[in-house]
Amino acid sequence: MLMIEASSIQKLKDTIDIVDIISHYVPVKKMGSNFKCVCPFHDDKNPSMSINPQKQFYHCFSCKAGGDAIKFVMDYEKISYPEAVEKVASIANFTLSYTADMAEKKENKHILENVNAMYRADLFKNKDALNYLYSRGINDAMIEKFELGWADDGLKTIRLLENDKIEPKEALEVGIVKQNERGIYASFSHRITFPIYSHTTRLVGFGGRTISDHPAKYINSPQSNLFDKSRLLYGYHLARRSIAQKKQMIITEGYLDVIMLHYAGFDNAVAVLGTALTEKHLPILKRDEASIVLCFDGDSAGINAAVRSAHLLSLNEIDASVVIIDGGADPADMVFAGKIDYLKALFSSGVEIGEFYIRHIAKSYDLSRPIQKQKCLDEILAYTKSLKAVIASSYAPLVASLLNIDVGSLNLGGLKSQMSFSPKIYKERNLPTQTMKKDILELCILKSIMANTNFKQELISQDITHKYFLNHENFFKAVFSPKADGSDIILRELELDESAKLIDDEVKFQKALINLKLKYYEKMQQDIKNSNLADKLEKLELITQIILELKRKI
Repeated sequence: MLMIEASSIQKLKDTIDIVDIISHYVPVKKMGSNFKCVCPFHDDKNPSMSINPQKQFYHCFSCKAGGDAIKFVMDYEKISYPEAVEKVASIANFTLSYTADMAEKKENKHILENVNAMYRADLFKNKDALNYLYSRGINDAMIEKFELGWADDGLKTIRLLENDKIEPKEALEVGIVKQNERGIYASFSHRITFPIYSHTTRLVGFGGRTISDHPAKYINSPQSNLFDKSRLLYGYHLARRSIAQKKQMIITEGYLDVIMLHYAGFDNAVAVLGTALTEKHLPILKRDEASIVLCFDGDSAGINAAVRSAHLLSLNEIDASVVIIDGGADPADMVFAGKIDYLKALFSSGVEIGEFYIRHIAKSYDLSRPIQKQKCLDEILAYTKSLKAVIASSYAPLVASLLNIDVGSLNLGGLKSQMSFSPKIYKERNLPTQTMKKDILELCILKSIMANTNFKQELISQDITHKYFLNHENFFKAVFSPKADGSDIILRELELDESAKLIDDEVKFQKALINLKLKYYEKMQQDIKNSNLADKLEKLELITQIILELKRKI
């Protein structure tokens, strides 16, 4: 007789959302952090059943009915437990695994809990591991909160399992050991350990970081029925309450990023265990209707992960944005450096995912070449055609600006019959064009003004106006008139320009302004030399004196 595997049932429980299952039968309404509905198990007119998505549990305050999603289906459909499991799996589009083995498997969750307890105790016996964590800014409180540990010699793990009379097969199933031609060996040895919990707060595996020069800096528990990294988020069990309250989830790349962000007060931070989000993450991401902030590393792997994640989220209509930290730093580095306010501003000013994805496409082409421009447009259209009409059409001004084409003849649901490549409308709106000469000094100053209002006042006090910005006058006007038509696109262009670095030091900013003035007056000097002005010599003498004075200040 076939039976549903216990591990498959547990995986189903870890995957489903009780709100989705119950709403399949009765209408539910969000009330605070929970949901409510009319109880179907007694004569009820007012919603008396509460559904807790965090605990994956329902309870009726009138008739006292309660349980998990499977229990609800059992009672509602009046069917057996196995039938209810199959029904829930059908609703959730989940494939169950069956076995002919009638013997019930030994509960294995205590295996991981016991090993985790050993890891945690051993951490405080290893000064090198502790000093590494302290050097990264992680204190004892964070070590306790995230249950960090140390996997010592692998033989110690093997001995623990033997003393607990754990069969090798059971240890293999939970991923705490591996097997090769020479036999069983521990999955983790000589590594800092990070216990990983499912969204139902069940310990399902570990991450491990070496503190030596081992080529594999990070490893995870092996993939299994219990541990599926493509559906897990590190730290979610600690962040879920904050996510529900703040209606925002910050997703990073690393364990240390999550820990340090929680330390800094960003307790709605989690991390992916792979390189990007997957479709299996969607139930968790949709649960609290929270907006997503993707904060991946600025290297090529991080950018690619952000691109893939942005594409997935936008196709599933999840509100999200992308932030990239300048200079290759990660969130943990920023917290350690005390740049909490910078992170707050960063997380609240991310690039909307659709815009981020479209800009990434545009960067892949040489837009000064007509054929390349057409290929870029074709790729953008392939993306926007997969979006709903209102969402797709909202990107029209952005696409028109990036490609320097007429927004009036652009339809992101499909091109109109006559496509015009006239740049006229962008000249009228002062939008940037692909042929514009880039001046890094001007862009750095303007980008820094956006981030620091004191710098803006300094510019005003020195009477530095738009005329000093010889190549980016339109950017200057957008910074000082952010609500003007077209300014939003120009400002976003400036924010995303990786070549324009922020100046965070007042002395350096003053030097930048001196260089800006110097460049302006040297240009004026050259123009006068090439002119036929009657007072040419007098003007040249005056400008030369100004230039010499500026050079003395550098």
